[in-house]
Amino acid sequence: MSTEPITPPERFLRAQEVADRLNVHVSTVYRLADSGRLRAHRIGEGRLRKRGLRVPESAVTDYLADSLITPAEVAA
Repeated sequence: MSTEPITPPERFLRAQEVADRLNVHVSTVYRLADSGRLRAHRIGEGRLRKRGLRVPESAVTDYLADSLITPAEVAA
């Protein structure tokens, strides 16, 4: 019998949920994903625009950590 702890699967967020957390428009989430700045998975495609974008919660945390600026950077 394995003694390794079982970790729950990571939660995936829809583009609108990510937009709500970051307080941005949903199109910004799509642009961040398309540019590679935000890790995401495409589940399918629609006729007018790609749909089915899913973002791991850890990707949102990583994006926020990577975009953190220091006061010295703000003054520059």
